[in-house]
Amino acid sequence: MNKENKYNKVIKILESTLPSTPPLSAQAKMSLMAAILHSEFKHWLFCGFYVKTKPDLLEIGPYQGHVLACSHIKFGKGVCGNVAKEEKTIIVDNVLEFPGYISCDPKTRSEIVVPVFHNGQLIAVLDIDSPNLSDFDKTDGGFLEKAVSIM
Repeated sequence: MNKENKYNKVIKILESTLPSTPPLSAQAKMSLMAAILHSEFKHWLFCGFYVKTKPDLLEIGPYQGHVLACSHIKFGKGVCGNVAKEEKTIIVDNVLEFPGYISCDPKTRSEIVVPVFHNGQLIAVLDIDSPNLSDFDKTDGGFLEKAVSIM
Protein backbone atom coordinates (compact mmCIF):
# COMPACT_ATOMS: atom_id res chain seq x y z
CA MET A 1 0.00 0.00 0.00
CA ASN A 2 1.42 3.40 -0.92
CA LYS A 3 2.00 6.24 1.53
CA GLU A 4 -1.10 8.27 0.57
CA ASN A 5 -3.37 5.24 0.98
CA LYS A 6 -1.88 4.48 4.40
CA TYR A 7 -2.42 8.07 5.52
CA ASN A 8 -5.99 8.12 4.20
CA LYS A 9 -6.66 4.95 6.21
CA VAL A 10 -5.14 6.58 9.31
CA ILE A 11 -7.23 9.75 8.86
CA LYS A 12 -10.41 7.70 8.49
CA ILE A 13 -9.62 5.74 11.67
CA LEU A 14 -8.81 8.94 13.60
CA GLU A 15 -12.00 10.67 12.43
CA SER A 16 -14.08 7.74 13.64
CA THR A 17 -12.16 7.12 16.88
CA LEU A 18 -11.18 10.46 18.42
CA PRO A 19 -14.52 12.28 18.61
CA SER A 20 -15.91 9.87 21.22
CA THR A 21 -18.52 10.17 23.94
CA PRO A 22 -17.54 10.87 26.61
CA PRO A 23 -14.69 12.95 25.19
CA LEU A 24 -11.17 11.55 25.40
CA SER A 25 -8.37 13.37 27.21
CA ALA A 26 -5.48 14.82 25.22
CA GLN A 27 -3.26 12.05 26.58
CA ALA A 28 -5.68 9.34 25.41
CA LYS A 29 -5.91 10.94 21.96
CA MET A 30 -2.12 11.11 21.68
CA SER A 31 -1.83 7.47 22.77
CA LEU A 32 -4.33 6.33 20.16
CA MET A 33 -2.79 8.44 17.41
CA ALA A 34 0.73 7.17 18.10
CA ALA A 35 -0.50 3.56 18.08
CA ILE A 36 -2.55 3.98 14.89
CA LEU A 37 0.28 5.71 13.01
CA HIS A 38 2.93 3.25 14.19
CA SER A 39 0.79 0.26 13.23
CA GLU A 40 0.52 1.58 9.64
CA PHE A 41 4.16 2.62 9.31
CA LYS A 42 5.90 -0.29 10.99
CA HIS A 43 9.41 0.72 9.93
CA TRP A 44 9.33 3.92 12.00
CA LEU A 45 11.64 3.71 15.01
CA PHE A 46 9.67 6.21 17.11
CA CYS A 47 6.25 7.78 16.73
CA GLY A 48 5.07 9.86 19.63
CA PHE A 49 4.54 13.11 21.40
CA TYR A 50 6.56 15.50 23.46
CA VAL A 51 4.19 17.54 25.60
CA LYS A 52 4.77 21.15 26.63
CA THR A 53 5.08 21.13 30.43
CA LYS A 54 6.68 24.55 30.98
CA PRO A 55 6.95 27.66 28.79
CA ASP A 56 10.26 26.40 27.36
CA LEU A 57 10.25 22.64 28.02
CA LEU A 58 8.90 19.50 26.35
CA GLU A 59 8.50 16.21 28.21
CA ILE A 60 8.10 12.74 26.73
CA GLY A 61 4.44 11.84 26.25
CA PRO A 62 2.60 8.90 24.72
CA TYR A 63 4.61 7.09 22.06
CA GLN A 64 5.25 3.84 20.23
CA GLY A 65 8.70 2.51 19.47
CA HIS A 66 12.00 2.00 21.15
CA VAL A 67 12.58 2.92 24.79
CA LEU A 68 15.52 5.13 23.81
CA ALA A 69 13.40 8.30 23.76
CA CYS A 70 14.73 11.47 25.38
CA SER A 71 12.83 12.48 28.51
CA HIS A 72 13.03 16.29 28.24
CA ILE A 73 13.83 18.71 25.43
CA LYS A 74 14.26 22.48 25.79
CA PHE A 75 12.67 24.79 23.24
CA GLY A 76 15.17 25.64 20.52
CA LYS A 77 17.18 22.41 21.02
CA GLY A 78 17.17 19.61 18.46
CA VAL A 79 14.38 19.14 15.92
CA CYS A 80 11.56 18.90 18.48
CA GLY A 81 12.73 21.96 20.39
CA ASN A 82 13.01 23.98 17.19
CA VAL A 83 9.49 22.99 16.13
CA ALA A 84 8.19 24.01 19.56
CA LYS A 85 9.96 27.36 19.31
CA GLU A 86 9.04 28.10 15.66
CA GLU A 87 5.59 26.42 15.79
CA LYS A 88 5.96 24.95 12.30
CA THR A 89 6.63 21.49 10.87
CA ILE A 90 10.25 20.55 10.19
CA ILE A 91 11.37 17.69 7.94
CA VAL A 92 14.98 16.54 8.27
CA ASP A 93 16.29 14.33 5.44
CA ASN A 94 19.50 13.46 7.29
CA VAL A 95 19.58 14.04 11.04
CA LEU A 96 23.39 13.84 11.05
CA GLU A 97 23.42 17.13 9.13
CA PHE A 98 20.94 18.96 11.42
CA PRO A 99 22.76 21.54 13.59
CA GLY A 100 22.31 20.68 17.27
CA TYR A 101 20.58 17.37 16.56
CA ILE A 102 19.74 15.41 19.73
CA SER A 103 20.38 11.71 19.14
CA CYS A 104 18.00 9.53 21.12
CA ASP A 105 18.35 6.48 18.85
CA PRO A 106 21.55 5.98 16.84
CA LYS A 107 19.56 4.20 14.10
CA THR A 108 17.55 7.34 13.25
CA ARG A 109 18.44 8.85 9.87
CA SER A 110 15.47 11.11 9.08
CA GLU A 111 12.80 12.81 11.15
CA ILE A 112 9.61 14.81 10.90
CA VAL A 113 8.20 16.87 13.76
CA VAL A 114 4.76 18.51 13.66
CA PRO A 115 3.45 21.08 16.17
CA VAL A 116 0.18 20.29 17.98
CA PHE A 117 -2.13 23.16 18.92
CA HIS A 118 -5.20 23.47 21.13
CA ASN A 119 -7.15 26.73 21.02
CA GLY A 120 -4.26 28.33 19.13
CA GLN A 121 -1.66 27.41 21.77
CA LEU A 122 1.15 24.90 21.33
CA ILE A 123 0.52 21.90 23.60
CA ALA A 124 2.87 19.27 22.11
CA VAL A 125 4.85 18.13 19.11
CA LEU A 126 4.44 14.90 17.16
CA ASP A 127 7.88 13.38 16.56
CA ILE A 128 8.52 10.57 14.08
CA ASP A 129 11.93 8.97 13.46
CA SER A 130 12.88 6.70 10.57
CA PRO A 131 15.95 4.55 9.92
CA ASN A 132 15.80 5.62 6.25
CA LEU A 133 17.37 8.77 4.81
CA SER A 134 14.87 11.24 3.27
CA ASP A 135 11.89 9.15 4.39
CA PHE A 136 9.60 12.16 4.87
CA ASP A 137 8.28 14.77 2.44
CA LYS A 138 5.47 17.29 2.00
CA THR A 139 2.97 14.42 1.69
CA ASP A 140 3.85 13.28 5.21
CA GLY A 141 3.78 16.85 6.47
CA GLY A 142 0.33 17.54 5.06
CA PHE A 143 -1.26 14.33 6.30
CA LEU A 144 0.35 14.54 9.74
CA GLU A 145 -0.74 18.16 10.15
CA LYS A 146 -4.27 17.05 9.25
CA ALA A 147 -4.04 14.16 11.72
CA VAL A 148 -3.03 16.37 14.66
CA SER A 149 -5.76 18.88 13.74
CA ILE A 150 -8.34 16.09 14.20
CA MET A 151 -6.98 15.54 17.68
